[in-house]
Amino acid sequence: MNFFIDLALLRRAPQDLPASPALLLLVLLAGLGAGLLLAITAGVDLGNGLLQSLLDLALTLGALSLALRLVERHQRFLQTATALVGVDTLITLLALLPVGMARPVDSESGLLALAGVLFLLLVVWSVLAVGHILRHAFSLSLLQGAAIAIGFDLLSFMIIGGVIDGAR
Repeated sequence: MNFFIDLALLRRAPQDLPASPALLLLVLLAGLGAGLLLAITAGVDLGNGLLQSLLDLALTLGALSLALRLVERHQRFLQTATALVGVDTLITLLALLPVGMARPVDSESGLLALAGVLFLLLVVWSVLAVGHILRHAFSLSLLQGAAIAIGFDLLSFMIIGGVIDGAR
């Protein structure tokens, strides 16, 4: 866990991780659990929460694999995927606080505004951390990595939202 904290704080790089399928599987399971927990905390039913979490992981891994293949750097997949999912899991667990704060609160409460600010800070931190990981995987600048992170987040949000709405 300390490694992923350092990675999220931009103090370590994905290439510092071992290229381990077992570690990736462990991080994927933790990410799935964290995503489910966040969805349930946000009031999403278990089935849709599981679908959201699985789709998010599949989109992340699929897009990463495709992008790395396109630039002929697929050998970086294990470390980069582990880094992305590990940092996402960490930030997802931290997001439990603002999401939990926002759930039972009256819309007139200052607590809702605080929850919104905390969540926004986590989103910005996530974009920077993912940008940092992508810059190392693809030899980009932090700004380019962050821009890709924002674009992917928006695309992922639309795809997952469309699938979830279509499943209802």
